Amino acid sequence: MTPVDLFETLTSTQTEALNRLRAGDCGPRWICAQRQTAGQGRMGRQWDGPSGNLMASWYGVLPVEMRRVTQLSFVAALAVTDAIRPLLSVPDPLKIKWPNDVLYEGRKLCGILAQSETLAAGLGVVIGIGINIAEAPKGLSYGTAALNELTAQPQTVESILDALDATLTRRLDDWLAHGFEATAAQWWDQAYGRDRLCLIEQHPQARTGTILGLDDYGALRVRDPVGTIHVIASGSVSYPEA
Repeated sequence: MTPVDLFETLTSTQTEALNRLRAGDCGPRWICAQRQTAGQGRMGRQWDGPSGNLMASWYGVLPVEMRRVTQLSFVAALAVTDAIRPLLSVPDPLKIKWPNDVLYEGRKLCGILAQSETLAAGLGVVIGIGINIAEAPKGLSYGTAALNELTAQPQTVESILDALDATLTRRLDDWLAHGFEATAAQWWDQAYGRDRLCLIEQHPQARTGTILGLDDYGALRVRDPVGTIHVIASGSVSYPEA
């Protein structure tokens, strides 16, 4: 088991992990908080973290190039589904939405944020993972789900983190040893929205299309209605008819 530092309250597990890397702590280690006051999400969004849900960040120094960091969201998402799929009463609706959300029946169950920083010791990496276990956050612009609504037996932060530590360690080892190709293929097997039209918003532009999979670094390949293939490295993807 990777060492875990548990806090009652933190501003953000992600910020704590990044600060430790900058101070020379190379990990690997988990930072876990029972409550966050300013959790970080993708594109600067705040991640709401009610008590009883998993709010954790893994940090370490990895022997990889900076350009591969974008692949880590997919490595982590597969680790999450590996950890929780066996617990679900009905596992089929568990899917991964590009680039960093795990959904159940289209409702957000988990968010992931991968960040990096170049250090003297190598590339410092932080993988933040938030899983709704006890409670689904309310009042958001999208649907949410909680794990304990979907399992026969109630789960705890400790039990999920134990399972996630094992699956993330295995997924990271496979990725470091064998590259991204297998990860991308397994992500596609669980990809949300592959059977419907999506809307991609990249301010000030927007386009519709059908997702085709990932490129070598995790950008989304999309075919528009006239057959042109676009590679989307950033932006917001939604499924209006869902």
